[in-house]
Amino acid sequence: MKKIIYTILIGTIVLGGAIYLLLSNKKQNQQETALITQKNDAISVKVDTVKRITPQLSYSSNGTFKPEQELIVTPETSGTILKIMVKEGDQVRKGQTLAYLKKDQVKVSYQNANANYENALENYERYQRAYKTGGVTQEQLEQMKLQLDNAKSSLENANLDIEDTRIKASINGVINKKFVETGAVVNTGTSLFEIVDITTLKLRVSVPELQVSNIRAGQEAQIQLNVYPDTTFTGSVSFVAAKADGSLNFPVEITLQNSQVHPIKAGMYATAIFNFSSEEIHPIRVISRNAFTEGLGESDVFVVKNNQVHLQKVRTGRNLNNQVEILDGLQVGDVVVTSGQINLEDQSAIQIIQ
Repeated sequence: MKKIIYTILIGTIVLGGAIYLLLSNKKQNQQETALITQKNDAISVKVDTVKRITPQLSYSSNGTFKPEQELIVTPETSGTILKIMVKEGDQVRKGQTLAYLKKDQVKVSYQNANANYENALENYERYQRAYKTGGVTQEQLEQMKLQLDNAKSSLENANLDIEDTRIKASINGVINKKFVETGAVVNTGTSLFEIVDITTLKLRVSVPELQVSNIRAGQEAQIQLNVYPDTTFTGSVSFVAAKADGSLNFPVEITLQNSQVHPIKAGMYATAIFNFSSEEIHPIRVISRNAFTEGLGESDVFVVKNNQVHLQKVRTGRNLNNQVEILDGLQVGDVVVTSGQINLEDQSAIQIIQ
């Protein structure tokens, strides 16, 4: 009898232990399943940390140099090129003769105009003498004076035509291109020479709206060229566009006096650096621009806390290339979502990926 009771007691203990183990395993399995489910429900995101930096108040933009003055020389009258006095690469001065046109026909016109003027002058002097003796009336004298004035005007025009057969430079510069040869027949508007003056150069660059408000005419700009890597040039802002171009950037021109030691050619590629002056530069808090998306307001970001995100309103300041200044709402060290926001809402579970 005692043996039977002992056997039953042992069996009860074993059965209870088995049941306890089954229940423990079930609870553990449920916890593991919940953890896996939670991980599967978590949204993968990339993050960045709010940092404190000292901003570099400058902006750079690339462009190419253009001459301050360039001109296509055209003749004032039609004719045939008689002689060319310059070649490509020659330095010329304003008023210097570049070429001559044949002036045979123009010369004949000048001789006729001169003869008409001499005849009109002689007639007018004769009428003056006759008027003093009563031989002609005041009206006849005035009519002869009008003829003299017309003849003089025709002579002056003929003299200008003679002068126009001499093609002259109207600016200082270099003959960059010669378009004609001796013997060519040209008309008014025919391109003869291209003159380029590179004693002063212009560098045109494009500046986005976020920086253009800091640029003023007369402001200095540093200029760097690949051909002179160890030299920095200094120019002056001469023009800031009042209207943006098609790409929503603002054209800005910088004027630079050419250097004899390091001569610059029109068309050379250069980088302009605008240093924005500040009396005192303080460290600022910044986050990646990617923390703001089109799906959020410009002052809303997702902040990560305990594997969850919380929608946080912030007050922003300046845009510094790919970073945004934070004035209020975040502290240094806060972690914000920079990729994956489209799938998030307030208190969403997240999983950070690299």
